Amino acid sequence: MSQNLLGLPPPKPPIEDPGPHLLDSVDIKYAPLCVDLAHWLHEYTNCNIEVSQFWTALQNGCILCELMNNAQKKHSYNQKEIYKYIGYTLQQDLGDQLFYVRLNVETFVRWCKNFGCDTSLLCEVGDLVERKDLERSLSCIHAVARRLAELKLSYPKSVRLEVKYHMSYNQIIELFNEENTNLTPYQIGIKESFSELCEIIGLGKIDITKPLEANRDQWRNNLEGMWVGQRLENGE
Repeated sequence: MSQNLLGLPPPKPPIEDPGPHLLDSVDIKYAPLCVDLAHWLHEYTNCNIEVSQFWTALQNGCILCELMNNAQKKHSYNQKEIYKYIGYTLQQDLGDQLFYVRLNVETFVRWCKNFGCDTSLLCEVGDLVERKDLERSLSCIHAVARRLAELKLSYPKSVRLEVKYHMSYNQIIELFNEENTNLTPYQIGIKESFSELCEIIGLGKIDITKPLEANRDQWRNNLEGMWVGQRLENGE
């Protein structure tokens, strides 16, 4: 009854849980970026993420809103400004109401715009909550990481490669579609750095003479049981 008095829409059924496996949700070339971002999100929020269920962990917006507040707090401190907490619905208060999940993600995306992220890279609420376009959702989180790099705040290793080589992630992984005989020693060195990144984040070292698709089975095996933070049992 209180919902009607407040004029809120009736609750919708929750999104099916768990979501798709990471390797089935985005192009294989983006798997290392997702894993790296999971580590970075843990650093910022102390969250626990089963990496193969990356999108299940993020789709209610709580981890992203925690990232939002912690990033805003660090930036405000650096600018000697007063930090103002940005409210959102905590996970324990969400229940099964999709309305508040959507509101969380909407709050995060609006903050991304206000924080100076590249608006051409941001997602819509439904892209994440309803899994309409998870690659677009990934682009949005990646845009935040890049913005934090611009602000000299902590940012993930994949973005460090972008900064070091003055190349976008897509430009770096495009090198794996080329034969090494067609590349310069400098470009081969970039592929080696990317392979080292994959090893550091737990996907294992890759053969830089082969396309990234060749790593699908290895990455699926290495993602099995991989957690960032504390391993949780039965979602508890």
